[in-house]
Amino acid sequence: MVRPPYWIGQRLLTLAVKRWPEFHGTLLMRTGREPLDLPLPSLLDVIFAWWVEGGTEKDVAKFRAALETPPATAELEDREEWSDEETDQSFARALSGSS
Repeated sequence: MVRPPYWIGQRLLTLAVKRWPEFHGTLLMRTGREPLDLPLPSLLDVIFAWWVEGGTEKDVAKFRAALETPPATAELEDREEWSDEETDQSFARALSGSS
């Protein structure tokens, strides 16, 4: 499985956190489920769908391009590829504030 770069997940989570009452309430009203009970890949998909809902194709493409643009600090050259497990562990550490 190919996973998106970390910055996509980070940006989507930031959007949801900044507008948590709207995101959380919308998901609860529509599904009755707590967002944080979802597996992370599903949560990110739900955040993306919530954010682009009602947008034009052009709006969605613009948002996707901004989301996928690597941060200026990303070192992409000669980087090692991580396994899915290493990526999951790194992301979990980042969310929990651990090193």
